Amino acid sequence: MAASGLSALCVECGLCCDGSLFRFLPVEPQHAPRHHALSLPVVTQSGRLAMPLPCAKLEARCCSVYQARPPGCRAFVCHLGSRLEKNEVGFPAALGLVREAQRLIEVLRGAWPGPEPVVQRATAAKHAPPSEQALEALRDVHAWLDAHLHWPE
Repeated sequence: MAASGLSALCVECGLCCDGSLFRFLPVEPQHAPRHHALSLPVVTQSGRLAMPLPCAKLEARCCSVYQARPPGCRAFVCHLGSRLEKNEVGFPAALGLVREAQRLIEVLRGAWPGPEPVVQRATAAKHAPPSEQALEALRDVHAWLDAHLHWPE
């Protein structure tokens, strides 16, 4: 698959940027100036430099600095993106999977109100879920992410 197919999927998805997959993006010290030049925050997290997510440059589901995005962002390819690059899944099917993830996350957002990012916040919650519906929505999101975006162990 051409890189443009992966790029097209990435700009339609945004799940790695919106905090659905991660709370932080590791930043190599030599890349911190690039982040600063793009007005992206760099913090120390667990003794390492990192950029907090959701990304400040995410607009809707699209990276507003996609062509100039930092090296860590450029290097990340989720499992679905890797499968697309290897022609194991076609672009329409991959986009359909992304849309399903976005739908599941919207269900979770409706069932588990509060600040973003909802997936990471609900996962880390130390209190009981607001409802059985919210717990089921979180399970559905995790099952989807494990099946399609997270790398198999």
